Amino acid sequence: MKKTIVSVSKKNNSVWRVYFYDRDDSGHWSFQTKRINPLLVWFYKLQKEKLCTDICIICDRKFQYYKKRFESKMDCCAECCPEEYPEY
Repeated sequence: MKKTIVSVSKKNNSVWRVYFYDRDDSGHWSFQTKRINPLLVWFYKLQKEKLCTDICIICDRKFQYYKKRFESKMDCCAECCPEEYPEY
């Protein structure tokens, strides 16, 4: 996961902006904003990821993960099932 979109918004009738976290090659996260074309607003809104909280069915611990709009939810955490969710 290289880029995580947090929000897409317009402030006080100005320009549309997308707010996201970006990870560089060394692995450090930085919060950034970028001005976007109004025609691309819906594209970025569909790409936005949501932070979800769930309970693992194996170890009964609470865990958090990022989920896009049409992805299915995770049943178990990445520590219990590393082969099923390798990128998390």
